[in-house]
Amino acid sequence: MIVAALAVLATGCSKGQKFTLKGDLASAGFSARTDSLILQSDAFPQLITIPVQDGTFSYSGQVDAPVAASLKAIGGEMSTLMVVLEKGVITFQDGAPAGTALNDASSELLRSLKAIIKENSGNRSKIQEEAGEEIREYLSDHGKDASAVLAILLGRRLVEPAVLSELIASTAPAVQNDSHVHRISKQLKSMRKE
Repeated sequence: MIVAALAVLATGCSKGQKFTLKGDLASAGFSARTDSLILQSDAFPQLITIPVQDGTFSYSGQVDAPVAASLKAIGGEMSTLMVVLEKGVITFQDGAPAGTALNDASSELLRSLKAIIKENSGNRSKIQEEAGEEIREYLSDHGKDASAVLAILLGRRLVEPAVLSELIASTAPAVQNDSHVHRISKQLKSMRKE
């Protein structure tokens, strides 16, 4: 009886996603003058400050399920990087998160969108069309997971507002309720009212 209770307690305590953010400023795309990073997510009741020492940073934590987060540079040039907090060690390459399944998938989407922009330089309508299709295809596979938030944020600058509204509507309620996506939805609604 006691052994069974301990087993239940042990499995209850081990639930969640233990993650580590680990990298250097250059790989993450932050200025070398960055003093610290701020980690913000709907999963945390407050902002988390991550110190930078000799150009590197590391932070370990736990979330109940994969969740989108922003990592903001403090000091130097202000910049923000979106990341999915999920089980594993999250590293950074060429200014994008890597090392875990959802971060690798969203980074691949980012590379595809950069290629679309480069191939169609100067042709805004072609970029909007192809980027919209690329994001729509991504969301057909990832519309229920936290990386969909990153896809929507990428789409905010690349597709028409009406298309962005459709893309948001195609995602799961948890994605739509993420504070980042919710903020975009409010902006889109106010644009329609004008």
